[in-house]
Amino acid sequence: MTSQERHEARYQRRRAARQARRQARCDSLGPLNEVFSYRKMFFYGKKCCNGVRWKQSIQNYEMHLFSGTAKRRSEVLHKRWRPKPSIHFTLCERGKVRPIDAPHITDRQIHKVLSKEVLEPLYGPSMIYDNGASRTGKGLHWQYKRIKQMLARHYRKYGRAGGVLLIDLKQYFPFASHDLIYQRHRQIILNDDLRWLADTIIKSAPGNIPGRGMPLGVEPSQQEMVALPSAVDNRIKCQRRVKAACHYMDDYLIMLPDLDDLKKLGHEIVRRFESLGIPVNRKKCKIIPLTKPFRWCKARFTLTETGKIKVNGSRDGVKRARRKLKLFHREWLAGKRTLQEVAQYMECQTAYYRNYNDHGRLLRLRRLCYAIFGGKVPCSKSSKPVMAPSLP
Repeated sequence: MTSQERHEARYQRRRAARQARRQARCDSLGPLNEVFSYRKMFFYGKKCCNGVRWKQSIQNYEMHLFSGTAKRRSEVLHKRWRPKPSIHFTLCERGKVRPIDAPHITDRQIHKVLSKEVLEPLYGPSMIYDNGASRTGKGLHWQYKRIKQMLARHYRKYGRAGGVLLIDLKQYFPFASHDLIYQRHRQIILNDDLRWLADTIIKSAPGNIPGRGMPLGVEPSQQEMVALPSAVDNRIKCQRRVKAACHYMDDYLIMLPDLDDLKKLGHEIVRRFESLGIPVNRKKCKIIPLTKPFRWCKARFTLTETGKIKVNGSRDGVKRARRKLKLFHREWLAGKRTLQEVAQYMECQTAYYRNYNDHGRLLRLRRLCYAIFGGKVPCSKSSKPVMAPSLP
C-alpha cells in the first residue's frame, strides 16, 4: 500500500467516525414527536412570554396556551405547520439602523423548541470555543475576557510584537446564502422530519434578495448565523493552529506575532469566505500593531508596555449620555420627566461603564449630573441624594 493510499484510508476512517458521531447526536434527540412533545412545547411557550406579558397579544396567547399548544403540536407532527407573516419594523441602535422581522408569538414557540432542542445540541460540537455570540453561558463580556486572556498570553510569549487582524463580514444577515444553510442541514440534521421543519423556517424567511437573507429577531436565524462560518473557524483553529483567534457573530479578531504571516492569513480567510458565498467588507479589514490600541465590538483594547490591558467602552456613548442629561434637565424643568427617571438612567450608565476601565468618564458624567440637577439625582443605588439648590 502506498503512502497516498494510507492517507486516503485514514481520511475515510476519520470521515466515517465523524459521521457516526453526528448520527449518534441526532439519534439522541429522538423522533419528531419526542422533540416536540407537549411538555417541552408548553415549557418553551411559557418562556416566550417572559418580559413581554404587558402586550395584549401575549396575554391572549397565554390564556389559550393549553389548547393552542396541542393544536400547533398536531400541525408540526402532521407537517401542516407554516409560519405566519412576520411584523417588520426598524430600530436605530447607537446610530445603526437595523431592520427587524418579529415573528408571531405562536411561531416563536416552535422556533424556541427547534433552537433549544435541535439546533444548539447539533451545532454546538462543530463550533469553536471562542465563538461567544448567542450561546448559553457566553456573551459579549465573556468575549472581552477571552480577548484579554489572549493578549496576556501573547505578551508573555512575544511582548508587543505582531499585530491584530480585524475582519468584518458585509451585511452578514441580509446576504446569508440559503443554499449554504440547506447544505449544513443535510450534513448535520440527519432526521428527515427535523430537517423539514428547519428548512421550512428558512424558506419562509423574508428578504429582498431571492435565496438570500436571514431575519433579525428570529431565534433559529441567530443559531444558524452563529454556526454558519464554522468551516472557516475550524480551518483557522485546527489546520492553521492559531490559538489567539475569536469571532463574535460577523466580527473576527486574529492575533499573530508576525505581521507578514498575519497578512497572508488574512488573504486566505477572505478567499475562503468569498468561496462560500459570504461577502467580506474589505474596507473594514485591517491589521493593527499591538503597540497601538484597536477597537473591536464597540470597545477599545490597549496593551501597554508593562503588559497591562486596558478596555474602554464606547466613546460615542459618553457624548450621547451628556446630550441626554441636558435634554432630561429641560424636560424636568417643563414637568415632562421626573427625577426618578433621571436617576434610573444614571444607574444604567454607571452599570455600563463599571464593566470597563472608564472611571474617569463615569466621574465626569456624574459631575455633569450634579452640576445640572444640583445633587437631587443619586448617581447610583448606594449613594444618597444631596439636596442642594438647583441651578437657575
